[in-house]
Amino acid sequence: MSRFPGFPIFDAASQLDDQLDEQGYASVRDAIVALSVDQDKAFRDLDVSLRYLTDYSNVPGTYNRFRSEVQRFLNYLWVVASRTLDQVDAEVVSSYFKFLKNPPAAWVAPNIHSGFLDEQGQRIINPRWRPFTSQRSQGERYTASPASLKSSRTALASYFRFLRQRKIMAEDPFLEVRRRDTKAKSNALLERQEASVRRYTDWQWSFIREAIEQAADQDPEYERHLFIIVTMKSLFLRVGELAVRKVDGELRIPTFSDFQKQVAGGEAFWTYYVFGKGDKGRTITCPEAYLPYLKRWRAHLDCDSPLPLPNESRPILPSARGGGLGARQIQRICEEGIMLAAQTMKDKGFDDEAAQLEAIASETHYLRHTGASQAIEAGADIRHISEELGHASAAFTEQIYVNADQARRRAAGRNRSI
Repeated sequence: MSRFPGFPIFDAASQLDDQLDEQGYASVRDAIVALSVDQDKAFRDLDVSLRYLTDYSNVPGTYNRFRSEVQRFLNYLWVVASRTLDQVDAEVVSSYFKFLKNPPAAWVAPNIHSGFLDEQGQRIINPRWRPFTSQRSQGERYTASPASLKSSRTALASYFRFLRQRKIMAEDPFLEVRRRDTKAKSNALLERQEASVRRYTDWQWSFIREAIEQAADQDPEYERHLFIIVTMKSLFLRVGELAVRKVDGELRIPTFSDFQKQVAGGEAFWTYYVFGKGDKGRTITCPEAYLPYLKRWRAHLDCDSPLPLPNESRPILPSARGGGLGARQIQRICEEGIMLAAQTMKDKGFDDEAAQLEAIASETHYLRHTGASQAIEAGADIRHISEELGHASAAFTEQIYVNADQARRRAAGRNRSI
């Protein structure tokens, strides 16, 4: 049996601060020295990756998933490709995903082993650790499932964004991969692909909301997750529409004054004013069922009244430094909330459903599309929904969200007998 040529790189979340203080652990640095790559650049890869994972160390499910993927990718990059992060391109990424589908036997262990052991007060590499485990393969050779590959791609997309922000990567290697894939497809294949809305099922959304609500009931830390996720879904928002952003050259912070009490036909209702794409403002009606979540969030913030007051300048999502949250912070909070729901699914035995949810955890537009789809399915006027989505026309909204013939055909297909 061939020897595994790689090594664990990142410790558990509880040990991450210590690993940062120790510049990655002596045992990891010694292993890097033995590689045939530029050592200075590999040490830089180690440091920047530790700092990336630190952003997720308070969310166990997300941290473990991202640590696993970054660790596997760096092992492949350093050991197999003999490159460093600044040399990652479409060729490396494509080769890595081929590697993921059927990794060599030496890279797979029958059981999960921790990456590090304690020895005389130091954390040392566990020689039994492997990047993959065949624990669920029932004796068969390890192969990655489509859901697992999609989850890997999502994790790496987040990682690559961070690296571009730190100027480690010049551009996104996935862009060139997508260009190649598009060119490789024939027109006939593209025509066969049916358009579908990227949304959660009703069951998935119900599970997500209940899981995060229960978490917030037990730990106030999750109140923000609950409010952001319910708000984005209920009001059809994009991430940037809750975030601090530049409008006409000046920073605009969403405040509670963006919520307004209106009266029509003698009935009171609430709206939310938002700047969307192209700095175009629009007004969205707040469902009655949404208001308890708005009240709950304001109670968590110790606001003076259950619902917003006119001209209330307090930020809707205050940051620790004052002001409001940025788009990247909001996206990360959404992802943490979805990963929490996925972990709850796993705990309840819904492993396949959890894998599907993990694979799309970072795709926040699922919330917006789910809210709009459910509103239309419930009988809302598509013209009204189109306006609240900020679309140019109802025809465009209908093209995206409505395909009654396809829905009937698929329903009939599901009910066929075998």
